[in-house]
Amino acid sequence: MSRLAELERHLEHTIPPEGGPDSQALFRRMTERALSLLAVGGNGRVLDLACGMGQDTLALVRQRTPRRPAAGAESISQPVSALTVGLEPSERMIRWGQNQGRRELGDGFAQTAPPPRVAWVRGFGEELPFRGECFEAVLCKGAIDHFASPRATLAEMTRLLRPGGRAVLAIANYDSLSCRLGRMLDRWRGWRRPGYNPAPFPYYEPPPDHLTRFGYGDILRLPRPNLRATRVEGISLLWGFPPWGAFLACLPRTLQRVALAVAFAAGRMIPAWADVIIVQAVKDG
Repeated sequence: MSRLAELERHLEHTIPPEGGPDSQALFRRMTERALSLLAVGGNGRVLDLACGMGQDTLALVRQRTPRRPAAGAESISQPVSALTVGLEPSERMIRWGQNQGRRELGDGFAQTAPPPRVAWVRGFGEELPFRGECFEAVLCKGAIDHFASPRATLAEMTRLLRPGGRAVLAIANYDSLSCRLGRMLDRWRGWRRPGYNPAPFPYYEPPPDHLTRFGYGDILRLPRPNLRATRVEGISLLWGFPPWGAFLACLPRTLQRVALAVAFAAGRMIPAWADVIIVQAVKDG
């Protein structure tokens, strides 16, 4: 079976459930910080690597294109050189992104001149089908551990970036405090109840579609010599840990937000314990 066909068969593993308040807050903050650290302007080419169903690709388009002001206002000018590219190995996900893009860009950006330029490409991170030094920025959010060779993918990202170009990666940290506590909790349950078996795919271990297990040290070693890390941030704390989820569920919404804010602040102060690590890197000239 071809690599692409096998990926389509296991597509369900790549679509996370909605989850509880900690999951929703984690995914929302991870997206906000990744797009903020990418800091792309209106010009040039930007790549969303392993774009999935295209949510971040379209968010980048919105970020780079001013929306139409009040009804009846003049048209908005969009730089001709601006191009946002979503690359994804799954054809079904690409079609989803294309359909969503047609709906969003056809309505919300009807008054831009010219309309926003977005392209959808099918491919793998280890063999990116673009010429060298053609992108100002590359985003890879929650995906590099899905690739067969993260190192080859980093080499390709570096090849595509222009000198001074920026890459942002968001990666699950399986050395997080939550993962460590989850393993301890299951060992304690096994000691208390002989024969106890944890879930087939516990949250503290990578699911089947994650081909590499990253800890904090592994993430710090990812950038290449000419792709220099300029910022490392931790996002969230205690995501997935059952007692934490149960505690949040007992709180009213206002106190939930307070508890999550404290957890996010702690994750940012101690990134080695955080659930997700975001790395911002710049390609040296």
